[in-house]
Amino acid sequence: MPRDQVQPADKPQFDLSPWTETPASTRVSRFRYDHANRETQVQWRNGKGNGYVYREMEYEQYRLFARAASKGKKINEFLNAFPYEPMTNEEAGAPSNTNRRGLQSRVQ
Repeated sequence: MPRDQVQPADKPQFDLSPWTETPASTRVSRFRYDHANRETQVQWRNGKGNGYVYREMEYEQYRLFARAASKGKKINEFLNAFPYEPMTNEEAGAPSNTNRRGLQSRVQ
């Protein structure tokens, strides 16, 4: 569904897991998964912009990215195959669902 279309009021717009910080990555600062929209949000270490949202991604595909030792390499080899675009301010600022557990990166 395009972002400019309004979703029904009875459905949450986002259902975001908590941000996972990646202090060992030279490229990725943090990432999280949107269960409602099947999307992965990634923010960069360089701090330019809000980061990117990778769309049409199943949770198991997100887990492959989350468990990768090299986030930058996995983005080039795997995530860039999904439709992606810069995150909007609304997406970047949306609160995480406190009932969700985040995944930990294999490398901290």
